[in-house]
Amino acid sequence: MSVTDELTDDEGRGSEELLDALTDYILDQLSGDAFVKWVHVEVGHALKAAQQITLGDVVTSKQVSGAAIKYALEWRIEGTIPELVGEIASRIHERTFNDADDEVDFVSEQSFAAIAEKFMSNPAFQRVVDLFYHSPLVRSSVAWLLYRMAVDSLQRNRQQAATVPGVGALLRLTSSVSTRVAPGIPHKADEIFRELIARIVSGVISHVDTPDMSDAREPVVAAAMEMFEQHASESFSTVGAAIGPDDIEDFLILGFEFWREFRGTRSIRTAIEEGVAVFFSKYSRHTLAELLDEIGVTREDMIEEALRFAPRVISVVQDNGMLDAFVRRQFKDFTESERVLKLLK
Repeated sequence: MSVTDELTDDEGRGSEELLDALTDYILDQLSGDAFVKWVHVEVGHALKAAQQITLGDVVTSKQVSGAAIKYALEWRIEGTIPELVGEIASRIHERTFNDADDEVDFVSEQSFAAIAEKFMSNPAFQRVVDLFYHSPLVRSSVAWLLYRMAVDSLQRNRQQAATVPGVGALLRLTSSVSTRVAPGIPHKADEIFRELIARIVSGVISHVDTPDMSDAREPVVAAAMEMFEQHASESFSTVGAAIGPDDIEDFLILGFEFWREFRGTRSIRTAIEEGVAVFFSKYSRHTLAELLDEIGVTREDMIEEALRFAPRVISVVQDNGMLDAFVRRQFKDFTESERVLKLLK
């Protein structure tokens, strides 16, 4: 037998009327001007309470890092999201690059100049140049580039010489003879040539100090600004002609794949744990109100966002009866409790 079955008729009617009155009151408070007033009042009370509670009172560093690690490292990204990449790429391309009149405005000239100057002035840039300059991979790449330049130059000269009457026949004859007499010589000579270039590049770089990029700062920044000014007046449609929807999709997929691999590394877990730990060591004793000030969230911001989203949501759940059902579900047991029934007698 339920609690309702045990009630007398008068008690049942009284609890039901109380629940009806409570439900109507809450629905009225969440409608129209009453809701706007309620938001202003409650945001004020919330901020007043936030002045008395510190971050460390309500949450721990372990709780925050645990949640961050869960969603950053362990949260499953289902197939629906990657499937949207193609459509997103097409929409981005259509909205961004199809307007022939709008000029490219990713960053202003002043901002670009300031960024270039700061980038070149950063001590880390010189250290990266040093690592790059002495990298074995860079040495081999430079050697390969020089080799290709030399081979391409010889090939072009050979093709031009072959067009001269008599010289073309001589080149074909010498090539044929050398192939028959010593078939492995061209390949062996090519290997020796490549090895020689690699040794020269390695020897030169090993005996030369890393260039001081502070001396090159001004010309590099000037070159960057010249490139920026050259393309600053181009329209988005010009960029769109070079970058298609498929290209944007490829970039998005590449970034997604990189993140999916990188999120499983120990490095990102360590970064999250240490980042949260440092944040808590500095702000755990700050009140919630002080934290809101630190990140620039004001009372007006909170009221604005509440009034931006809440009215539409509340209107929908009121119209379909979900809000009414929620209120009754939450307070039905209260209105039928023994204490309330005694008050109703």
